[in-house]
Amino acid sequence: MLSNRLLAFLLPGLALAGGIASACTVPVFRYALDRWPADPYRLEAPAGWMEGKAGAELRKFLDENRTELEVLPLAEAGASARLLMPEDGPVVWSGSLDENATALLESPVRRELARRILAGESMIWVMVSSGDDRADREFEGILNARLEYLQGVAAIPEQDPTDPESTLGPGPGLRVGFSFMKIKRDDPEEQVFLRMLAGPQGELLEKEEPFGGVVFGRGRVLGAWSSSELNEEGIDEVSLFLLGACSCRVKFQNPGWDLGIALDWDEALLAAQMEWEKKGDEDSEENDGGEAAPIEDKEPESRPEVVRIEGGGIPAGDEADGERKRLKAHPAVGPVISALVALTGVLAVCCLVRGRGGVKGS
Repeated sequence: MLSNRLLAFLLPGLALAGGIASACTVPVFRYALDRWPADPYRLEAPAGWMEGKAGAELRKFLDENRTELEVLPLAEAGASARLLMPEDGPVVWSGSLDENATALLESPVRRELARRILAGESMIWVMVSSGDDRADREFEGILNARLEYLQGVAAIPEQDPTDPESTLGPGPGLRVGFSFMKIKRDDPEEQVFLRMLAGPQGELLEKEEPFGGVVFGRGRVLGAWSSSELNEEGIDEVSLFLLGACSCRVKFQNPGWDLGIALDWDEALLAAQMEWEKKGDEDSEENDGGEAAPIEDKEPESRPEVVRIEGGGIPAGDEADGERKRLKAHPAVGPVISALVALTGVLAVCCLVRGRGGVKGS
């Protein structure tokens, strides 16, 4: 069973998603990629800093990547500059601004995340190690094993190319694709990113255990949980939610928060579609008897350890068909899911209220 914390986090989005009828069959992860621009981060900078040389470099960087950043003057003279998450989010960095300010919105891990999303991955599960080798290996094994299993049996809703409600935007082809990345907690280049990943629950970085978060869309984090809060069933629930039809199409009504990633997503998605179509044409020529050009296997630029889930673990025969039907997010079950989600929400709220009452009385 999901932990109370994970269930309480997902219920608002699940309830809203299930409670709003829609003919749209585009999966949540792809709907977010097509239509949910990232919310801007906020930078508190000394008055006049943006007009200086370093500030001009940052403005040029933002313009080239068509990335929005709210810049606010510091209220106190001599105070440290700060980068804050959107809206009323927490501080993810503070210090002195210099010519390296662009690093606040880019890093090796964020570049690799964007590369995988543009290559057609549905979601990327990011694990942050704790430094405890035994705990890290155990959590990594659970995540990898479960994602490999899901890769073999999960499916997305059937798409109707003639349905205007389910039209895809520019980008890679629609498919099921899981990725896994592992980052060291003390990686000096990723400290800002790690605080972004932990999000409003920044205490995850203070715990002496590994944690994991799932990234999709244009760098959106659905949630992050410690290893003690995230079991196999939780991994399944989160993954299948992202593969399911996006019934609730309003971004702010869905759980999660955005990473700060400097990237012109619209341009990148157009390029990704061209690359996908080119690859499809090359595959067609190869199947027609043409000789395919060798593909150079290059290591990614990213510094973190990377494990790619390629699939496998598919049951054979009737068992395979049964597993696919069980895990397939089909739009026909929408009304039933809506009722179940609403009932689950009521039961979960009752459980949480009773749980809190027990704590106060102990």
